[in-house]
Amino acid sequence: MKKLEDIPKKEIFNVPEGYFETLPGKIQARISSGRSVRETSFVFRYKLQYVLPVIILLAAGVYWFSASNQPRDVNGLLAAVQTEDLVAYLNESDITTEDLLENVEFNSEDLEEIESEVYELNMGDVELNKMLDDIDLENI
Repeated sequence: MKKLEDIPKKEIFNVPEGYFETLPGKIQARISSGRSVRETSFVFRYKLQYVLPVIILLAAGVYWFSASNQPRDVNGLLAAVQTEDLVAYLNESDITTEDLLENVEFNSEDLEEIESEVYELNMGDVELNKMLDDIDLENI
């Protein structure tokens, strides 16, 4: 294993003659030459002047498009929920049919629609035969 002292020293960087003696003077000359901080803030202000409205317009566009895709009324929200999800929720909750019927107010259109769904089964012969085949008549 090599020791640090055994490693030869090489000068990797070539520094011009007298560079470090003149460096403080060059730095001081640049500072006092009049280049102020206002120049950089002037450029930054114009960049900000054009970039900021674009960012605001993009944010407003994203908000407007995301808000327009969602229904805003109760009927629209309920229509967006799948029937299977509603049935699964009601099956998993502790709400009884009586509780549900006490809290829901039906109008005549709703009642007619429910009645048509329950009493007017429009099934073809194939569906009726399949249903009859599924019923075990001996165990009735």
